Amino acid sequence: MRHCYPNIAELLAFTSAARHLNFSRAARELGLTPSAVSRQIAALETLVGTALFVREGRHLVLTEAGRRYHDRVAEPLREIGNASLELMTSRGESDLLTIASVPTFTTKWLIPRLPDFLASTPGVTLSFSRHLAHGDAFPFTLDAAVRYGDGSWEGVVSEYLDGRRFVPVCAPSFVARYPLASATDVARAPRLVHNQAEEVWGTWATCHDVAPHAQRPGPRFEQYSVLLQAAEAGMGVGLVPAFLAREAIQAGRLVVPVDAGVDVPRHGHYLCYPKERLQQRSALRTFREWMLAQASQG
Repeated sequence: MRHCYPNIAELLAFTSAARHLNFSRAARELGLTPSAVSRQIAALETLVGTALFVREGRHLVLTEAGRRYHDRVAEPLREIGNASLELMTSRGESDLLTIASVPTFTTKWLIPRLPDFLASTPGVTLSFSRHLAHGDAFPFTLDAAVRYGDGSWEGVVSEYLDGRRFVPVCAPSFVARYPLASATDVARAPRLVHNQAEEVWGTWATCHDVAPHAQRPGPRFEQYSVLLQAAEAGMGVGLVPAFLAREAIQAGRLVVPVDAGVDVPRHGHYLCYPKERLQQRSALRTFREWMLAQASQG
């Protein structure tokens, strides 16, 4: 009897596309192009002799055969990855941790603290990978990631680090042009908006009893690092996690024009990792304990 063995690249493309129901997101997760993912899946469909996906309008949908196939192959593929990781660990390679972290958190929070961690754990080497975009699934190649959001990501444990306290910030030169003596003044000034935290301005307005739509619309940004630079350039008022602006405030490049912060429970930076990876990797356990200890210190 002839056996049918797809290659791993085809199976990874299929399972990733099945999770996302989107070839572009699967491509980002795997580090490929969407056309490469499409070719891998086409090759798999040719091998098994049936369609695994269909398009319904603009949406990608698993066929019934595709759904059954995914149910059968996803867990064994995950076990292969886990078994390979355990073998690497047994060969003494467990000191390499692959981590992804959102850029602003990395530069403002993590990098200044890392010398302390590396000095206390000389046997651990950190490898930084591309940060995960908002809708990305957690790749099996990562040990841990720092992500920004509400802490709800499928398939991983998420532990809060920092970022729920938001404060308004702007350049000293901006205050000279727009006198900001109260929350109402801030609400009327041009604002800078983070695309993943647009609603924080509404939460802030409710907290300080100002008109929620009084702010003048301003530029929008995908990353806080760029938003903070725009604030330093005098482009408007940013409402940002307090810890990200701390260094610029201390240096005088930014000011908090009014004492009008707000706590936003469903926003923050989280340390994320697969539960089974934590059980397998002592270096990850050490890194996690250090990260949480650093977060508790503020």
